[in-house]
Amino acid sequence: MRRRTLILATAAALAAPLTAFATRDHHVRPSFPAPKVSGAPGQTAMLFAGVMPVVAATIDGKGPFKLAIDTGSPGYLSLNAPIAQALGLKVSGKAIQVDPSGRNPVTMDRYKLDALAMAGLTFHDLEVEGMPAIGGKAPPFDGILGMNLFDAHTLVLDFKGKVVGVSTARLPAADGAAVIAYPPGPLIQLPVAIGGTTLQAHLDTGQQIAGLMVPTTALPRLAVHGEPRKLGVAHTVSEAYDLFAVGIDAAVKVGATPLPVTEVAYPTVVPVANIGARALAGMTVAIDRPSRTVRLQA
Repeated sequence: MRRRTLILATAAALAAPLTAFATRDHHVRPSFPAPKVSGAPGQTAMLFAGVMPVVAATIDGKGPFKLAIDTGSPGYLSLNAPIAQALGLKVSGKAIQVDPSGRNPVTMDRYKLDALAMAGLTFHDLEVEGMPAIGGKAPPFDGILGMNLFDAHTLVLDFKGKVVGVSTARLPAADGAAVIAYPPGPLIQLPVAIGGTTLQAHLDTGQQIAGLMVPTTALPRLAVHGEPRKLGVAHTVSEAYDLFAVGIDAAVKVGATPLPVTEVAYPTVVPVANIGARALAGMTVAIDRPSRTVRLQA
């Protein structure tokens, strides 16, 4: 079983944005085995659910299905339960999904599928898990692709060109400016500089609420201005809480790359910052999973 947290936020001008966060649970069974991969890596069109990147893929030869790419989610694939049932997937076990509070965990079915095909590659013998509806709303896609699916590849998200690429090419060595290394762990964590303050942040294309979210404890260290405004209400699998935003007077960068961020949202559900899909619009994001490096290019 895998512990995962899904958050849905409702806010003005946002069409049911979905945010996926994850925490490691050392009391559950090990992660699913890595799938076998065939085919030649290539490219496919980037579709969107809100500002979250989505690709069309086939599952066991059926589809296409709309699968969101969530850089803030480990694992391989989560499927909406009605899709798994329509495909006739056999239940192979259970998965626990819970927010960091640990309260009211939700148990979802696990499934096994024969083949998932996208961008020239086919992933075989794949263990997947179901997705709950958060806040009573189903997401506008059929499932979520997690980062472990690309552990042997470099994933390229070209938001400007609206292309998703998968490659075996490695990024140049990390230099802290153009190419940033990220530490071991289930999530992609990068340093984000906000003026003279540096915070650790998860790279999270599943987070559509704001370009940058920060823990409330970080606010006194930032050059904020104006009165906070209510951004919306976030719903996890077990609770709901208010989200706020406030303007900032400092440049925001990851390495040497500036992010188009003029305000920060808070709080976060984990004690680190969060770089969402809104900060990546117009950029090309390359994630070299074997080398654990990231390159952001405006």
